[in-house]
Amino acid sequence: MAKVVIVGYDKMLYSLIEGVQSRGDEILGVFRLDRIRNSRFKLFFKDIFNPSKDYTVIKSKKLYDIKGNSVNGAKFYQEIEKLNPDMIIVGSWSEKFKSDILNLVPCINFHPALLPKNRGANPYFWSIYLNQKVSGLTIHFMNEKFDRGDIILQEAITIDENETGASLKEKTTRLAKVMVKELLDLFETKQIQPIKQNEDFATYEKQISAKEMVIDLNKSKEDVYRHLRALYPWCNPFVKVFRYYFEFSKYEFIELDEKTKNRKTYEIVEKNKKYLILKGSDFLIKIYK
Repeated sequence: MAKVVIVGYDKMLYSLIEGVQSRGDEILGVFRLDRIRNSRFKLFFKDIFNPSKDYTVIKSKKLYDIKGNSVNGAKFYQEIEKLNPDMIIVGSWSEKFKSDILNLVPCINFHPALLPKNRGANPYFWSIYLNQKVSGLTIHFMNEKFDRGDIILQEAITIDENETGASLKEKTTRLAKVMVKELLDLFETKQIQPIKQNEDFATYEKQISAKEMVIDLNKSKEDVYRHLRALYPWCNPFVKVFRYYFEFSKYEFIELDEKTKNRKTYEIVEKNKKYLILKGSDFLIKIYK
């Protein structure tokens, strides 16, 4: 039976907890993102009056809530020394682990892509936005460089034609629940055989910026639809009409007809207080204000 610490947040965290517990291994503690986003004073009151789902899950499963304000902080280091886990399992995190903690205990990350492709931030968005047909989940050892450690396990996920960022995340986190058990099986039987990543195939993705939030109506309907699907649910898209940016969350495509097919791209075909209908390259799009 392995003894583990889990670091993470949101659905990946919950899947890892469920997977480890379903196999019968021991979770010595969980370090949640709330710890690095809030001061100790603020978090004290937040946990009482407006607890996050992460905190609620940890408490409902009677897991130890690890203290500290960073995975690289002295308090977290002391906690790990005291708990003495066989490994730290990481699922969704925003800090780079430094050598002190990496040298103390093996740290293993669950990255939602097929490394070495799509290293970096939000592979759910980029896999769809870049029109990739396959994504996946990679379990790898961590080092001081983001997403570059040796690979332990990988599994591919097909990206469907109507896939959104939300649905791809759901598929990936469900897979994590299964694959964490495979990881622990390999650990228990001492069969982990890590493989170095091939740098020739490496790509690195950045955080979603304002540029990626703006929809280009000069592109085809297929490209615009893929862009919109990739953005959901991370942020609302914008469209620029003249000098103004319109934010929207609801939209629908409308086929061109004889009256509209020769209109200029970005031309306003119809508008009222609730919506705009704009001409795209080969389509109309109705965006709700």
